[in-house]
Amino acid sequence: MAYQRKRDFEVCGIGFCATTMDQLIEEIFSLPTEPVSATVDLVGVPGIISAKENPKVAETYAASTMAIIDGMPIVKIGRKKGFKCNRCSGTDIMPHIFEESVKRCKTHYFYGGKDDEVLKRIRENLEKDYPGIQIVGMYSPPFRPLTEEEDKKVCDEINGLKPDFLWVGIGAPKQEMWMKEHEEKIHGTVMLGVGAGFNFIAGTLDKAPEWMEEASLEWLFRLTKEPKRLWKRYILGGFKWIYYRARWALAKR
Repeated sequence: MAYQRKRDFEVCGIGFCATTMDQLIEEIFSLPTEPVSATVDLVGVPGIISAKENPKVAETYAASTMAIIDGMPIVKIGRKKGFKCNRCSGTDIMPHIFEESVKRCKTHYFYGGKDDEVLKRIRENLEKDYPGIQIVGMYSPPFRPLTEEEDKKVCDEINGLKPDFLWVGIGAPKQEMWMKEHEEKIHGTVMLGVGAGFNFIAGTLDKAPEWMEEASLEWLFRLTKEPKRLWKRYILGGFKWIYYRARWALAKR
């Protein structure tokens, strides 16, 4: 049976683990990875909306080893409830884990990215920024479901390389569902779904300034960078967030 970290509070029916950054990093390095691999989901407002619209996504978040807060609106709700917590996005936690993994001689595998060129840039940038980092493998899957044979080949490769951390960057909530489906196929690793984290490391996307993140305005920064791709997610998603929060508040009463 998979280990599951206790959920501290709920937002719109989705349970979250309240942690500071330091607490999270320490927990991640001590997660049990047997008899099944650990899965760490980073859930923000778009994730909550996806979970409200797709029960399978909600089930995936509920069954993950840890459901981490990736959104300042959720952090603020947690703090109002009395929890000491920080936002822990993929781009926030990755540098800490890379630094600590060098000290502890832990290894990494990257599954995702737009293409091999993105993976090449990731390797180059990480090896430059974190001397001694051990990247044992990388794979950029095609933009279609893998065949059973292809999937088995990738799983066999990862199992043979035995990475301590498996970074999955194929977009939320697809990556979280992939991790859940593979927690028994891939052994002895901590899987983390980091979405756009691959692009930030590769340098193909810019990170929002810290003040915009603290002010819950990262969505606006990203929208200005990719308006055609993200307008539905952030404009329509904003209205959906207001609606689902209102329904949740009424249901609690």
